[in-house]
Amino acid sequence: MGKTVTVLLLSDVHGRVSVLKNLVKSGSYDLALVAGDVSNYAGGAYREVLEVLSQNLPLSIVVPGNVDPPDIAKLNLKNVLVIHKQIVEASGLYVAGVGGGIGFSFWKIPYLTDVQIGEFIRGIEEALRSRSAALHVLLTHTPPEGSGLDRVYSGEYVGSRKIREFIETYEPVLHLCGHIHEGRGIVRIGRTVAVNPGPSMAGYYGVARFSGSRLEVEVELKRVGS
Repeated sequence: MGKTVTVLLLSDVHGRVSVLKNLVKSGSYDLALVAGDVSNYAGGAYREVLEVLSQNLPLSIVVPGNVDPPDIAKLNLKNVLVIHKQIVEASGLYVAGVGGGIGFSFWKIPYLTDVQIGEFIRGIEEALRSRSAALHVLLTHTPPEGSGLDRVYSGEYVGSRKIREFIETYEPVLHLCGHIHEGRGIVRIGRTVAVNPGPSMAGYYGVARFSGSRLEVEVELKRVGS
């Protein structure tokens, strides 16, 4: 990679279009990664959110969260890709996406367990085996188990063991997740920098900068107005 790629990191927008408009104007970005729950809590406003992304950023890659309805994957908006169990290439980065929030309903699954997340992950693994390139980014709504990015107010860790095992095996440069609003932070899992930027509905976001031939990444956590 010859140039620095600057990426806007978002999660849990929850339909707050007015806040999102400020976030997309917070800097100059080559790409946005969105870790799910773009819809409001009633499953609406996702079109409006994705339209803001479409109109203000060169490209946005989105995975569905637990409040996002299946119709989100059917939208055809310029500069927006909604992915689930897929790998796409953007700005020289290979990005794998897995949607769904563990412990909640997800599309036709009444209660998403780690077993089902493991089934989603297997789809990514099959796609990886058909590629010679390494995976640069894992984008999920659910955080990895025991990372702290999955710690709720009670102190319980509620993330996915399958996602953590995938990270430990394939060592993507960056893992972006959300789902647990209070799990905001940056941690390392082996060689991988894992990030929960916090709920963008409250103005929280992150910025990742990829650079160098070995694709190193630097990540900052930010908030609009701070």
